[in-house]
Amino acid sequence: MAGAAGAWARLVRDAWSRRGVAGRILWGLLLPWSGAFRVVAGVRNLLYDLRWLNTRRLPLPVVSVGNLTVGGTGKTPTGLWLAQNLRRRGLNAVILSRGYGGRGRDVQPATISFENTRTWMDEPAGELLQYGDEPVMLSALYGQTVGVGADRHRTGMELSRSSRDTHLFLLDDGFQYRNLERDVDLVLLGADSRGSMLPAGPFRESMRALQRADLLMVTDAHDRWREILEGRFDSSRVFFASLEPRTLLRRTDRGLGELPLGDLTGTRVLAVSAIAKPEGFYDLLRECGATIVETLDFPDHHRYSERDWREINRTRNRVDRIVTTEKDFVKLARFPFTSGRLLALRVEMSIDRPEALLDRITEVVNGAASG
Repeated sequence: MAGAAGAWARLVRDAWSRRGVAGRILWGLLLPWSGAFRVVAGVRNLLYDLRWLNTRRLPLPVVSVGNLTVGGTGKTPTGLWLAQNLRRRGLNAVILSRGYGGRGRDVQPATISFENTRTWMDEPAGELLQYGDEPVMLSALYGQTVGVGADRHRTGMELSRSSRDTHLFLLDDGFQYRNLERDVDLVLLGADSRGSMLPAGPFRESMRALQRADLLMVTDAHDRWREILEGRFDSSRVFFASLEPRTLLRRTDRGLGELPLGDLTGTRVLAVSAIAKPEGFYDLLRECGATIVETLDFPDHHRYSERDWREINRTRNRVDRIVTTEKDFVKLARFPFTSGRLLALRVEMSIDRPEALLDRITEVVNGAASG
């Protein structure tokens, strides 16, 4: 399954970059649909700009973390970084997530916290993961409170009534979620700096949509984005960041343990992931000195089965370690891997002017709260 899904994902990426004969043919077939998507997205945005479509307000300030493209820009690590660092300034944030990859999120809003995820490693597959892999990861591994629900206004309203120590909401993947008002729109710009609209390319909106952004954060392709943004945006509104590896996680008899990154140096690894753009994950593993013997790419937010576990585990005689991402780790750790064999690479967003970014957001949040 991983092989077929990975092959299809590579073909789509070839089409988006118009690489190879098959990629160019598929791009040409998808291009008319891309034009239709552009029209629909443009009309929708116009209706919101004219206020013919209504937006709803939450009683607490809202900071949106979004992007222009499909996945792979670091929204989840950025939201986590903001929540952790705003907490240092006395501002407690709850992340509002749609719960991608989960089940039952359209029925009732749910609050995911460390209290109800503490037994995540021993839960049956369908229990916690019905809320999505990213909310479980944020709560189980970082103690972050996450509100999950397709209607994030409803979720936020319920959290506003039930939690008195929350100061703001962080709206995950919120740039296109325009029916909810926000006080700050932070837009992430990643590896894709040019291309077509969906489905012939990775863009969900055109570059003109950046005019709605309050702040921009470039997380990849820094030089290309500098050329694009120079002269068009106030440099004080533009930040540059990248994902940096921090440590390795493993399951132990006592729960979670950590290993230094140096433990990957010179090791043969199988890299397993179910993320939108796994190439960045592989690059980080190589930076840590690992030799990637094989990769297994599953669809984004994939829910692993016993069959998947057997496919992953069949390489046990050819590699030293199986390394995955943190959001995949919360789905794989329940399987009976040999002790210490499955590791997760913990990463963190590193930002060029972190205090300046926090100052801007803190000023808006405090102003909105006092107003």
